[in-house]
Amino acid sequence: MQLLRLELKGFKSFADKTIVKFSPGMTAIVGPNGSGKSNITDAMRWVLGESNVRHLRGQKAEDIIFAGTEKRRPMSTAEVTLVFDNSDKRLHPDLAEVALTRRIYRSGESEFFINKKACRLKDIQALLADTGLGRDSMAIIGQNRVDAILNSKPEERRLIFEEVAGISRFKMNKDESLRRMGQTDRNMERVADLMANLEEQMEPLREKAAKTQTHAELSRQKRLLDGALAFHDYKVADRLFTKQENEKIALEQEQIEIQTELSGLGAREQQLKLKSDEQQQALRRQEELYAQAQKEEARLQGEKNVLTEQLRNADKELQELSDRIHEMEATIAGDRQKVLVHQKLLVDGAGELAAKEAALQTAEEVYESARLELQRIQGEFQSVQAAMATRHDEQLKLVGLVEKYRVELQTLNSELTKIAELTATLADELTTVTAEEREAFTKHQTLLEQQSTNRAERESTQQAMSDLRQRRQQLDKECQTGRREEQRIEGRLQLLAQWAEQHEGYADGTRNALAAKESWQSDLLGAIGDLFTVKPEYATALDIALGGSINHVVSRTSRAAADCIAYLKRTQGGRVTFLPLETVHGQALNTPALNEPGVLGRAVDCITFDEMYRGVFTYLLGRTLVVETMEQAIALQKKYKQQLRLVTLGGEQFQPGGSLSGGVTKRRKASVMAQKEEMGVLSTKLQALQQQLGDKQKAVADYEQQLEVLSDELAAKQSRWDEQHTLLLTAESVLKTTRERKLRKEQVLQNNLAEQERLTSEQANVKIELEQVEANLKQLNDALQADGGNTVTLAELERCQKEQDAANQARHEARLQYEQLRQQQSYGEQQISDWQTAIEQNVARMEPLKIQLASQEQQATAVLPQQLVELTAACENQVKVTADLVAQRDSLYESHSEQQRTLADYASERETLDTRQKRIQQRLMQMEGQLAKYEINSEQALQKINELGFSRDEAQALQSTGAVADWRLEEGKLSAQLEELGPVNPEAVAEYEAAKEKQAFYEAQQSDLEQAKSQLEAVIAEIDKAMALQLSEVLEVVGNRFQAVFSRLFGGGTAQIVLTDADNILTSGIDFYIQPPGKKRQQLTLLSGGERALTVIALLFSFLDYRPAPFCVLDEVDAALDEANVERFGSYLQRLGDDTQFIVVSHRKRTMEAALVLQGVTMVERGVSRLLTVAFDEIEEDM
Repeated sequence: MQLLRLELKGFKSFADKTIVKFSPGMTAIVGPNGSGKSNITDAMRWVLGESNVRHLRGQKAEDIIFAGTEKRRPMSTAEVTLVFDNSDKRLHPDLAEVALTRRIYRSGESEFFINKKACRLKDIQALLADTGLGRDSMAIIGQNRVDAILNSKPEERRLIFEEVAGISRFKMNKDESLRRMGQTDRNMERVADLMANLEEQMEPLREKAAKTQTHAELSRQKRLLDGALAFHDYKVADRLFTKQENEKIALEQEQIEIQTELSGLGAREQQLKLKSDEQQQALRRQEELYAQAQKEEARLQGEKNVLTEQLRNADKELQELSDRIHEMEATIAGDRQKVLVHQKLLVDGAGELAAKEAALQTAEEVYESARLELQRIQGEFQSVQAAMATRHDEQLKLVGLVEKYRVELQTLNSELTKIAELTATLADELTTVTAEEREAFTKHQTLLEQQSTNRAERESTQQAMSDLRQRRQQLDKECQTGRREEQRIEGRLQLLAQWAEQHEGYADGTRNALAAKESWQSDLLGAIGDLFTVKPEYATALDIALGGSINHVVSRTSRAAADCIAYLKRTQGGRVTFLPLETVHGQALNTPALNEPGVLGRAVDCITFDEMYRGVFTYLLGRTLVVETMEQAIALQKKYKQQLRLVTLGGEQFQPGGSLSGGVTKRRKASVMAQKEEMGVLSTKLQALQQQLGDKQKAVADYEQQLEVLSDELAAKQSRWDEQHTLLLTAESVLKTTRERKLRKEQVLQNNLAEQERLTSEQANVKIELEQVEANLKQLNDALQADGGNTVTLAELERCQKEQDAANQARHEARLQYEQLRQQQSYGEQQISDWQTAIEQNVARMEPLKIQLASQEQQATAVLPQQLVELTAACENQVKVTADLVAQRDSLYESHSEQQRTLADYASERETLDTRQKRIQQRLMQMEGQLAKYEINSEQALQKINELGFSRDEAQALQSTGAVADWRLEEGKLSAQLEELGPVNPEAVAEYEAAKEKQAFYEAQQSDLEQAKSQLEAVIAEIDKAMALQLSEVLEVVGNRFQAVFSRLFGGGTAQIVLTDADNILTSGIDFYIQPPGKKRQQLTLLSGGERALTVIALLFSFLDYRPAPFCVLDEVDAALDEANVERFGSYLQRLGDDTQFIVVSHRKRTMEAALVLQGVTMVERGVSRLLTVAFDEIEEDM
């Protein structure tokens, strides 16, 4: 059984269909970082059953599907197929090849196939169960597996050995047993609590039953008394109500007389207020004139003050401008003197700068000559040294090979001795395991018979519960469907009601007009769609016939329509057509066409409306005929020469003149007529649906009670069956483990014999290679002795270097002097430029200042003094005008005050009348409250009579002799006795009997649970024993193979697997003690990085020997190895390649050299991986 090929399409970076073929022996997959090499390993792991996307270097399932590039779209699926050679019939007896396929969609859905036939993941896992493959097998070893062992603690390493030993199913069984035992303990506690609670309830139930009869008799007596008292309260409340009503009428008459007096007083007061208002207006006008005069006077005075201040400021500004001009003239003269001085300094420095530049050029030429001479001497010296280094490297390599082959010979001799000893030990162990297998088989058969006996009773109860659940689930589904339908209908009804309230379905103008809060709103009678009803069969025809007219608004008058139109214009609320009742009148069509076949009548006759709207609807629909079909309408139009306006039941419309329209209109919301019709249908449907839901929910409650009883019975039966099932699973696991141990020991024995034969052959080959390398080493030593000396001396090389350094120093000093002088000249030029710029700017700024100075001198001496004289005269005249206005205002104030005193007298008289009226009103309000109180008391008394179950006549008949106070006293005594008894339960006796039955059932359950717990404890002990035995065997076999593989890879040394706590193998950690050749014995963590990695690789190969697989994938496990260890690693893979198929993902050259076939992965197109195959045996044949 070997791996033939891997087919990928849409998996990660393999967008195109790619076939990776594998030949026997070792195949290496190579390529640069990021090219997609490890995606091949991920694909194998995925198709073998890996379900955790993080183990495939992803975050979510769709991450393994090709995600697209700048030039390619993302793919919707990923598919991987793994094809095996099944010529040995290991996978399937009838197939020569077996192809396993897994496909995933971007939605997350997965599909599995075996030879293109759909299957489940568990079918693939079952097919690979005994092959050494699968999700957790050692067939695929990645760098992460090496890192996990290197970085793990001893306790964590035990988990790796448990995985190799295959005891995970034992742990699962143990965990399940512990879980069941915990559940059993919880069930025992729950049963004990229920029994304790039940015992506490028994005595109260007996007491409640005794109280029931007493409570019933007292309740009967109290009911009769309550009826008599209620009728008495009714009579008293009715008498008081009549008396209070008469008093209220007298007060209302007095209130009318006061209102008459107030009306006369109000008229006189109103006349005087009108005169007062007129005088108030005159006074207000006088105040306005006075205020204007004061304002003008203040304005003139303000302008005078401003002008005076301007005169003072003008003198000050003139002085400031003169000072600024003198200051700028002094600055310009100073800057011109500085420019003349620095120009002379620049002329003197130009000659010195030319001399420094010539000295720098001479130093550069001397340095270049020394540099060229040094380069020539260095070239000759390096050529001689390179030739000598090459021969020394060859000598060291040959010496290393001699040492390597000698160590390998020692290792092979040691391994041959150990394998012979191990073979004898395995033969004895095989005999012991065979006996254990027979014992486990017998125990398994016994448990099978016991479990078969208990299955029938449990399945019978389960079937009964299943039937009940199915009936309940069916009802649940119907209830859920009904509730969803109920919610849908209620939501739709709410939406339709909201639409109707908001006038949805109408145009914006219509909605805005109907929603307006204006005085004319009461004269808008509504939109056309709200003023009629229509039968469902005519709804479509009338909707089409009305068209946009359904948005028209009917008003009482044209005035109301005009006011609304003005409102819509003002608010930008849209347009509306109004139909005033006083102006709109229609004339119905009278034509012989009414008697034609298919004509159902005028459209106005197909609707129902208030007669007050007859003129409006005749105007809109009186000249439109409703026809059954479009064919009949076409015939009518032809017969009557296209003169009719027709509409069909299907919605087609024919206009006079010959035009017709039809089809389907997509509307955002239903029409107004459709909304009304839908609300009626939905209301009826909702009522029927709610009745059905109530009946079904009651039936579901009945089923729940029956299921609860059956569930208690099944829990006890299931507990007994679970314990037996756990024992059976454990026995099956022990039997399977024992058989696997037997098969492994047989396999290991065969492998040891084959290994012994291979080592003998390898020993002879190593001896031949050692002799050839020793001869090559002797020839190379002779050549080195004959080699000559160096033609160029080291002293000459040092002399040239010193000459170059001296020339370079002289060049640097000359350049430094030249740069310093050049920077000084540049700085002087920049200063002269800055001063010249400043002179130009100051001259430009000074000219506007001189012009401004001349202008302000003219303003301060001539213009402002003349304006001040004119303003002083105007202020004096305005003061006289203000004094005249004050005298007129005072006269008006005196007249107005006299009128206000008369109004105050009227107000006092009116206040007296208002006080009397308020007192009467308060009294009336008090009477209203008392009347309401008497009426409520009367109604409450009658309501109580009805609640007690009496009619009014029956309550009157309960009246007996004696005082009412005695009746109330007796009723209080009865109420106190009932309150003392408290609430009673009529079903107390039945509940007490049911409690005794439950108590007996709980006692039986308690006994069954105690027995189940004992059985689980025995099962857990047996599982621990089997796991310890299995793990001990793994540590022994893997430890022997680990020593052998370690010696092979390291060329000697020892490697040992030890337990940190040998007395507790199931909880002990696992550590390694390693002794590489020529070093002391130490722990794994103390080795170098390369030694640690190679040691872990040896351990993984040992695992693979224990759990052999048809092929092995190694994903960059050699990444941490140095060149020498990589060569050992490659040589070891070559030796194993004859028996095991290896696929190695690697960057290392030595590993590639060991492979028979190279599969190169590259990215010709960015983000898309491609494959290139090279077979070394084919290349050698071509050469």
